[in-house]
Amino acid sequence: MACSVPILLLAFNRPEQTKRVLEQIRRAAPSKLYVHCDGPRPHRAEDAERVGEVRRIIEAFGTDTGISLYLLFRPDNEGLRKGVYGALNWFFEQEEWGIVLEDDCVPDPAFFPFCSELLIKYQHEEQIMHIGCSNLLATQTMPTGSSYVFSKFSFVWGWASWRRAWQKMEINLDGLGEFERIGGMRRFLSNAMAREYMLEKFRSTRAGRNNSWAYAWFFSILKNNGLCVVSATNLVENTGIGAGATHTTGKNKRAQLRSGPIGFPLAHPGCFAVDTRLEMQFFYTTQKRKYRLWLWYILRRLRLR
Repeated sequence: MACSVPILLLAFNRPEQTKRVLEQIRRAAPSKLYVHCDGPRPHRAEDAERVGEVRRIIEAFGTDTGISLYLLFRPDNEGLRKGVYGALNWFFEQEEWGIVLEDDCVPDPAFFPFCSELLIKYQHEEQIMHIGCSNLLATQTMPTGSSYVFSKFSFVWGWASWRRAWQKMEINLDGLGEFERIGGMRRFLSNAMAREYMLEKFRSTRAGRNNSWAYAWFFSILKNNGLCVVSATNLVENTGIGAGATHTTGKNKRAQLRSGPIGFPLAHPGCFAVDTRLEMQFFYTTQKRKYRLWLWYILRRLRLR
């Protein structure tokens, strides 16, 4: 069945990876595809040619498939935080809900009906703010018997949301101090070291030292007591980890988990409960491994970082 939900693709300077994602989008056959492509970086000579090639691929895709294309091609480089934030604002100004993919996030075919079904199911459930489809702990969530779990963690390698939720986005993390004062971090994580680590990430993002839109979105969900869906299986493969990446250049084998299908009809959880043990495992897997967290904490106590 064709995907009835609009899709936003965030592209930049990776032609081959963009082709892979577009091929999966072509198979899903959405009625609308929005594409944001950031402009070339002035200090990187190869960007102009590569960005130009990506844009030609996208324009040809619209001609070849007949899918309605809505394009926002930036003349200048906006960067990660400003660029993605602007793209998502543009998208949700036009659409009540939608799916978001980056050019290095290759979805399993089941990704599209999974998002579509849950966008409809939870469209009026204010607490549900995010549908995340990358799951590096699938071996722990698959045995639950449900097709997804609820979490406070907003995984953004292939996700979906609603305008009503995105309107609560705090790109400058307004209210972080008050959130901390009233015990918001303590309600989020039971581990004091993990809380301090996440708080430092949020503070760094607010100060502009961390050029991230995703941590701002993460905080916005926490601030509003929101919940995120996490698919029980990993529905999205991230192909952007490593030497050719713009931002994620390290070697992280866990982050390169292959995607796989999910069964339909979906098995829905009986309640919105969050498993606190699983939350800590999500933290260790996606934020800081346990032994590295100890080292980070000790160095921080010694004022060495």
